Amino acid sequence: MTIYDQALGLAILLLAGYLGGRVAKKINMPMVAGYVIAGLLLGPSILNVIPEQLNTEFNLIKVLGLGIIALVIGGELEIEKIKSLGKDIFVITVVKVLATFVIVFFAMRYLLNLSLPISLLLGATSTASAPGSPMAIIREYRAKGPFTTTLLGVVATTDAVCIFLFVFVSAFARMIMDGLVTFSPGMFLEAGVELLGSFGVGIITALLLAVLFKYITDKQHRIAILVGIALLNSGVANMLHFSPVLTNMTAGFVFTNVSHRPQSITVLNEIEFPIYVVFFALAGASLHLDILLNNWWAALVYIVARGIGKVGGAFMGARLSGAPEKVQKYLGFSMFSKAGLTIGLVLIIQGRFPEIALIITAIELAAVTVSEALLGPLGTKYALISSGETQHAQAKI
Repeated sequence: MTIYDQALGLAILLLAGYLGGRVAKKINMPMVAGYVIAGLLLGPSILNVIPEQLNTEFNLIKVLGLGIIALVIGGELEIEKIKSLGKDIFVITVVKVLATFVIVFFAMRYLLNLSLPISLLLGATSTASAPGSPMAIIREYRAKGPFTTTLLGVVATTDAVCIFLFVFVSAFARMIMDGLVTFSPGMFLEAGVELLGSFGVGIITALLLAVLFKYITDKQHRIAILVGIALLNSGVANMLHFSPVLTNMTAGFVFTNVSHRPQSITVLNEIEFPIYVVFFALAGASLHLDILLNNWWAALVYIVARGIGKVGGAFMGARLSGAPEKVQKYLGFSMFSKAGLTIGLVLIIQGRFPEIALIITAIELAAVTVSEALLGPLGTKYALISSGETQHAQAKI
């Protein structure tokens, strides 16, 4: 495949994704849903204009898109904004993650009669979130306020809790399959190293960014440096087996609060739109309708159980923390998206659990298809509009 084939494929994705977003907006859907559906139509599941091989050639764009999204989310979390919401964010995240894990585990184990290790692993992967879709919809509807800040905080912390839970659960599942019954401190050590390593790399690059921005004031130069930092964080984190998403979120958060210049990261707004369009169109082109159709019953049970866990867990956590009524009622509906971290966890499962990876991969990819194309964007739009924090003139349910 030549570089001109790649250029043509990228052009088709960008233009078709943009048109898909415009059509979605016309029928009162979030534009991000249009990007994803356009990619799905172009992908191997339907028209095959963007075949699997070409999709793989664009992995760098996926890394860049997710890195920028994570960096921007971290940059939105100013301590002055979230200090009154810190307890709410922590309690909601922990309760939501645990509720989702428990409900999905029991649904897989007792409704679908799957094995204990498979049920445990699906329960753990179900807790993952995807920051891209909520961030894009917040941008589209210009949402701002305590609900939006809480949403961003919960999205940012969910992946950290999910990673810790997954490392522990996957070690336990491996012990069950190997016939072992003893716990090892290594379970906690592995999770701790990944989280602390991600935080550490993010802090270092944030401090580097703060120093650079003292001397560099040109907006275009700052954009170039921020893009470089997003890629640097992603590359170093992946090389060290840390989380690229957590690393970039940490960098954005620390930089914003150390430099006291949150507007510095917002300069990425000038270039993020085409990156978002291609990123979500590529996500759509990666989805597999055949897997969804072949595993529709298991996927349906999984999606419903996960939805109950997300909505119910967010409600219980918000109630326990004394969060505002709007957060209690609507936050869970903005938590349906799943993509990047989920795919990463599935790849880990394929390496560590080859004997049971096939069914887990099928269910997860089917759930990702539905969540990214429909449930995630529509749920987030509903939550933001219901919270009353959207600024978009055409924002309506």
